[in-house]
Amino acid sequence: MMLKGRCGNKLLWLLWLILAVLFVIFELYTGTFYMLVLAASAFLSMITAIVHLSFLIQLCVFTVGAFLIYAFLLPIVRKLIPSSKELLPSPNQLIGQKAFVISDIKPGEGGLVKVNSEMWSAYADELIQVGEEAIVIDVKVTKLYVKKGQV
Repeated sequence: MMLKGRCGNKLLWLLWLILAVLFVIFELYTGTFYMLVLAASAFLSMITAIVHLSFLIQLCVFTVGAFLIYAFLLPIVRKLIPSSKELLPSPNQLIGQKAFVISDIKPGEGGLVKVNSEMWSAYADELIQVGEEAIVIDVKVTKLYVKKGQV
């Protein structure tokens, strides 16, 4: 169904606004910037609806806008905002470091430790209680294998 006249354009700019808001909400859950690109493009299309351009032009603005933002602006944003991969330490850097136990580590159950102000899941072959120090022996994906003791 094609929307015609002023009433149709009022609805179209509102629909573009709702679409832009939905894309922003999806972006909050994904954190990839792709939905933000679509939200910006929907916002541009909303402007074309406000100035009463045809729906076909609005769709073209949405498509071309998304492409241009993705092709030119996204690489610049990625250079300015560091990736989380760059911020994380390599697992080998954690081995041998001091860990402070913040949740009891029980054999077979695990617990929590703090290494360099970051919280990690940890496991050990012995009971290590809250407040004790441990040493990181190994890193298995996202868990640290620790032993009681000081560095």
